[in-house]
Amino acid sequence: MASEALSFHRVTPADLDALDAIVAIESHSFPTPWPRSTFEAELTCDHARIFVVRDATGVIGFCNFWLVVDEVHILVIATHPDRRRAGVGGRLLAHVLDDGRGAGCTIATLEVRRGNLPAIALYERAGFHTVNVRTRYYQDNNEDALVMLCALT
Repeated sequence: MASEALSFHRVTPADLDALDAIVAIESHSFPTPWPRSTFEAELTCDHARIFVVRDATGVIGFCNFWLVVDEVHILVIATHPDRRRAGVGGRLLAHVLDDGRGAGCTIATLEVRRGNLPAIALYERAGFHTVNVRTRYYQDNNEDALVMLCALT
C-alpha cells in the first residue's frame, strides 16, 4: 500500500479539463452531488479554489475550498473510489491547509456528516476538532453536521 500511496505525484489547481473527473468523483462520493455548473462557477470566483491530485491515470481526488479573509473554508474533499485509503485525501488536505497559511489564514473550518467516520478521522489527524453540531443539516437524510475547526498558526 505504501508504494501505491506514493504513485500520485502532483497537487495542482483545477482547470476546465479536470471538470469531468471532478464531477465523476463527486457523483461517486455524495448522495446529492453538485452539478458541473457549480464547479464551473467555483473556477471563476476570486475566493474559491479547487485543487486536484493527479497520477498517471488522471485526476484521482479534489478539494474545493474558499479563502475568506483569514479563514480556509473547506466545502468538499473527495477521492476516486478506487483510490481511497491510499493517502490522497490527506495529501490534498495538507496542501490546502498550507495554501491557506501562505495566504495569511489563521483558521480552517468545514462541515462533515456525523456518520462519515473516515473523514472525521482524517480531519482529526490534521488537527481539526468539533466545535458545534448543526442538527439535521443534510437535507437528503436529515443527518447532523459536525462543524470542525483547525488553527493554522
